[in-house]
Amino acid sequence: MLKSLKDKAITKTSSFEAIVAHLWRARTKVVFGNTDELSTVLFAVDIRKKISPPLLAGFVGNGVVTAFATAKVRDLVERPFCFCVEKVREGGERVTSEYVRSVVDWLEVYKGIPSTCNGNNFYVSAWWKLPFNELDLGFGRLVHGGPIVSGNDEFVLLLEGIGGGINVWLGLERERR
Repeated sequence: MLKSLKDKAITKTSSFEAIVAHLWRARTKVVFGNTDELSTVLFAVDIRKKISPPLLAGFVGNGVVTAFATAKVRDLVERPFCFCVEKVREGGERVTSEYVRSVVDWLEVYKGIPSTCNGNNFYVSAWWKLPFNELDLGFGRLVHGGPIVSGNDEFVLLLEGIGGGINVWLGLERERR
């Protein structure tokens, strides 16, 4: 399926961009009734290679900020898949050293993380490249590493699957509000 999505993207695209674009489009088709509304997908972007000066080599901790892509529902569902991919790519490319500094300034002023999901937006976080399978907590390597439960209907987690696949964990609403 991933190869098929990447082929539909027309231009060379990452697995992450293809998966996020696919999830965004599919979720938008289900959640929105009004095609004139805006749909937004938010996603974590690793800042380690985006900031200057770079983080120190021994830095341990989260080195991510939230990027986003927004489009009219009509465009997401009617235009070719490559439109969705390009919007996701543009969102990631907006994350520059200046963008990261702006996020840090905002967090210092407002003392916290904003509520970014409102039922129409959703957040995607890719953990499939994190080395959970290499951790040994004293009783052997982990079989799985990830959250037990998110409690958030607007959150999608991408985890490593068997044989190089990617598992998509998503919260589904019991009913639309």
